[in-house]
Amino acid sequence: MQSDRSITDWQTKARAICNGSQVVITPKRLEVYTALLKAGQPMSAYDLIEAVNAEFARHLTPISIYRMLEFLEQKHLVRKLKSAGKYLAITPKLEANCEQVSQFLICGTCGDVKEFGVNQRLLVELKTFINSTGFQLNTMELELDCICMNCLIHFY
Repeated sequence: MQSDRSITDWQTKARAICNGSQVVITPKRLEVYTALLKAGQPMSAYDLIEAVNAEFARHLTPISIYRMLEFLEQKHLVRKLKSAGKYLAITPKLEANCEQVSQFLICGTCGDVKEFGVNQRLLVELKTFINSTGFQLNTMELELDCICMNCLIHFY
């Protein structure tokens, strides 16, 4: 879970990112983003509908939540974790030429997710290697199946 100050900082960056691409982040989109920030963990679209309703007293339909999530994904504010079918607020990046690319460690036991940066050079090298094998990489996004230290201590 993010602190109130951190949430405000992320909201400010989200507005700046959208304004920079000459698109306004609507109140509904900001509420969805804020609900994800406050959760501090991946959420399904249906969990988000419930969270936005509880926090902001706004009822969203499944089609509208998916459209808002798609918008937030396009602005690189939210990431869909394909392996979990859930969405996660990610670190807003104001710089266009950031050398770090967000990747994710996912605990297969408790579902905890940590975002970390990987140097773009490393990913380009990986893509080059994959191309040399006769395969083509579809995405540079990595979701690494891991076990967090908390689960490691408690379950093993």
